[in-house]
Amino acid sequence: MKASLSAPAGAARRPGKRLVSAEEARRLAARTRAGRIFAVVTFIPVVLAVALVGVLLLDTLLDTVSWQIVEPSSSTSGESFPWSAAPLGGREVIRLDLAAQGETPEDVQAFMNDPEELRLFEARGRIELMWRTEDGPFRWVVTNSRDDSVADIGLFGVNAYLSELRGELAEDVEDLDPAEGGLLGRLQGADLDGLFNRFANIGLLSSTLGEDQNLYLNPWLDLSFLTKNASRTPVVAGLKVALLGTLWVMGLVILITLPTGVGAAIYLEEYAPENRFSRLLELNIRNLAGVPSIVYGILGLYVFVRLAQIGPTILSAALTLSLLVLPVVIIAAREAIRAVPSTLRQASYGLGATKWQTVSEVVLPNAVGGIVTGVILAIARAIGETAPLLLVGAVGFIAYPPNGPFSRYTVIPSQIYNWIAENDVEFAHVASAGIIVLLALLFVLYGVAFYLRRRFERSW
Repeated sequence: MKASLSAPAGAARRPGKRLVSAEEARRLAARTRAGRIFAVVTFIPVVLAVALVGVLLLDTLLDTVSWQIVEPSSSTSGESFPWSAAPLGGREVIRLDLAAQGETPEDVQAFMNDPEELRLFEARGRIELMWRTEDGPFRWVVTNSRDDSVADIGLFGVNAYLSELRGELAEDVEDLDPAEGGLLGRLQGADLDGLFNRFANIGLLSSTLGEDQNLYLNPWLDLSFLTKNASRTPVVAGLKVALLGTLWVMGLVILITLPTGVGAAIYLEEYAPENRFSRLLELNIRNLAGVPSIVYGILGLYVFVRLAQIGPTILSAALTLSLLVLPVVIIAAREAIRAVPSTLRQASYGLGATKWQTVSEVVLPNAVGGIVTGVILAIARAIGETAPLLLVGAVGFIAYPPNGPFSRYTVIPSQIYNWIAENDVEFAHVASAGIIVLLALLFVLYGVAFYLRRRFERSW
């Protein structure tokens, strides 16, 4: 006779499901509700963080464009030229500006053939493709460090500027001349408080210009920004020196960190004996990965700059940053090597391969994806470091690019910090442009790391 199964007292029987007591069902429902509440509570901060980052990035991006009221100096013509007149820009725009100043073709050619004149122009002038001028959109303009910046207006700050100007004119209404009185009347009749008419009063802004003043919509982040050297004047300041300094430092960091970090990881995973020294070494490496970067800066200042007498040079910066990212590279490389199945090693030994042949021809090729990804992410961290480099000699202003590992240098974060510290409000636009370039470099590095990770991914 088959034993009959009966549900315990208080149990609920549901067709096709396990028997669950009422108390267990209540506990299960409570856990489900708690899980849903926890998911919502953890999801909200993530959304807020992403939204905050997005707002900050958008604000920085918008700050790279501004309206400028400029009174050109006598060094330029003050004229703008259509984009089609010089599609590639460059020296052709210089020719147009010299001709607009009344120079003869012979004088223009002599200027273009004089290296000293061109060098002085590179130091003091800048060729910009303005998004909008009084003569139309997308026109070339030659600016100069001696130009007088009358007003700098945010991209969406035209109405606020006109409202402030209206208030100033209204305070002195009795002393206004007819032209100023007419301008006040136009300002009082304009809608300067609307939320959706941020660009509707550009024509009115143009009518406020004085004699010999020009209105530009200036994109601070353009090709000339990447090719100009540093300057004390924001309109001609560029990122070339800091960008080349960053590339020099990061290139040396890769040359130092890659063989050292991967070699240390190979030793610890494949050759190091299991003893107290190896465990202590591994513990110290993991602890060093969490040391604040300023501590590495102090170490680099004492060891490399002063004790080794390398000085505040690119090599000192590269050695300091190498110490900073080396623990991260070692840990990432060890994890990648450890992920290679031991069966591949045993198969290699079974075919008669030596230890080094197995490591170099079996383990490393299968771990290259994780190793390269770890190195790139470590370099991405090093690019954004400022504190240790300020201690080992990164300066805020260097007029010319570095020419070797023993040159003085600056890097992008240090240059951005120096621009932000300036009193001139226009340097805020230059700093925003530098921030966007730095973020673009980081996005490129993270994209390359993601691609290489997927490219060399192995499924065991």
